[in-house]
Amino acid sequence: MKWAAIDFETANPSPMSACAVGLTVFDEGEMVFSDSWLIRPHPYYDAFYPSFIDIHGITPDQVADAPFFPKVYEQLKPWLDGGVLCAHNAGFDMKVLASCCSLYRLELPDAPYFCTVKLSRKVYPYLKHHRLNDVCDYMGIQLDHHDAGSDARGCALIVANTMNLMQIYEPLELAETCQIPVNKILD
Repeated sequence: MKWAAIDFETANPSPMSACAVGLTVFDEGEMVFSDSWLIRPHPYYDAFYPSFIDIHGITPDQVADAPFFPKVYEQLKPWLDGGVLCAHNAGFDMKVLASCCSLYRLELPDAPYFCTVKLSRKVYPYLKHHRLNDVCDYMGIQLDHHDAGSDARGCALIVANTMNLMQIYEPLELAETCQIPVNKILD
């Protein structure tokens, strides 16, 4: 079964201010795609807060010539439809995805999702923290934290490593076994 990890970075607190997205896709247990894109935020939501730049390092100049979300989404959606999505702190990333789709009147992907923070808390309860960088450090996964592509890849490898540990190779079965919720993206 196809599944994907997604990660967004935003210019400010608005979920409509996506300025980068990373995506890593697995199919039949193999990583088949991993990439990231800069996104030029919609003009109504394009204020870059200094505190957000401090986190992800993306500046207005870097996205000045980047495509708006609909152009990037054309490349994302085929990978998302028909699979399962996951994200670390999935509520945030799914809200960004749903908000940007709503803003541009784009169809949401047909994909359920689950949160790898919740997964890591269930499977690795002995970790002091379950932040993406902490779980990746524990698993020996190289991470350039707050780089959308690296974060998506790290999230995907958390799932892949957990699947191998538990010998469960379907994402929905993994979520069910670990008793973590599987949700639908709502706009």
